[in-house]
Amino acid sequence: MQTSQITTQVDYSQIPPIQQKRIIAFVNHFVTSTVSFLNNFCQSCESRFMEFEYKTQKIEASLLILEAQLSSIQGLDSRETPKELKETFHQITDIEPQKRASEAVDNVKLNLDIPNSVVEEAIDKTDDTSSGVKASDDPRFAKFFKMLKFGVQEEAVKLKMQTEGVDVLVLNNPDLIIPEE
Repeated sequence: MQTSQITTQVDYSQIPPIQQKRIIAFVNHFVTSTVSFLNNFCQSCESRFMEFEYKTQKIEASLLILEAQLSSIQGLDSRETPKELKETFHQITDIEPQKRASEAVDNVKLNLDIPNSVVEEAIDKTDDTSSGVKASDDPRFAKFFKMLKFGVQEEAVKLKMQTEGVDVLVLNNPDLIIPEE
């Protein structure tokens, strides 16, 4: 097997040197543009993850509240929940005034055989929630909503709420009615 070498008769001392400043400028531009792209990509991914985490926390909190409300109603453990009961339950537990709640109670009485004591208990619970203060107006939470209003990041406000031992879920629902103490 023959190997051939390519040889040139170039005198390297006669070739001008490479412009080092120009190469350094190209390399620096490449590095800075790559780092900038990676930073933007990282921020985009992080914001999407935070948004996803926020949505899952909101769903989890809603699920916990729903489970607590359903567990407080006697007689639901042993039978299937019909569609009408679900709609009525949402109407009764809604924060809106008692108008729809009384209509919903009538629907429950007509469609289901739930004892009157259970229905009255649900009405009493909605009465208790209507005699409170909005979370955004409550003095315990007012400073946190004010921090959001002035542009402090939501995660920082939640962290501050946790350090002070305040429920973080209140921040997600400023219209939540909180019973007065």
